[in-house]
Amino acid sequence: MKKQFNLLVILCLSLLFSGCSVVQQTYDFYHHGTDSINTSKNFRYLEKNVMGKSKVTYKISNWNRMKQDMVLNGMMSQAKENLPELGDNQAFANLSVDVVTTKKGTPNGGVASVSEITLEVVVSADIIEYY
Repeated sequence: MKKQFNLLVILCLSLLFSGCSVVQQTYDFYHHGTDSINTSKNFRYLEKNVMGKSKVTYKISNWNRMKQDMVLNGMMSQAKENLPELGDNQAFANLSVDVVTTKKGTPNGGVASVSEITLEVVVSADIIEYY
């Protein structure tokens, strides 16, 4: 009987604590193909799928959409800085920007009260070299 009671208490506590958080994740993707590079000259791929990443987590106080957009722009710049340096006659091709936004919070009457936002930006590209 005591084992069943302990199991019931553990089950109730697990349900209580697992039901107390809400996670919402959104994903945005931007792709810039080879339109901006000169494909009329001979080139070769030096490296494929090089990546630069940037990630930040904010606790919510006076967070708003305008601040999120400003932070994203800075994070994209930081992620691009983490890409390899280009040499002479080299360029990035097939540039992709992935943005993952994760909001964590607690349920509050049918809506979530957000307490934390994590933004992750991944910039990936191929490196080509003209010859």
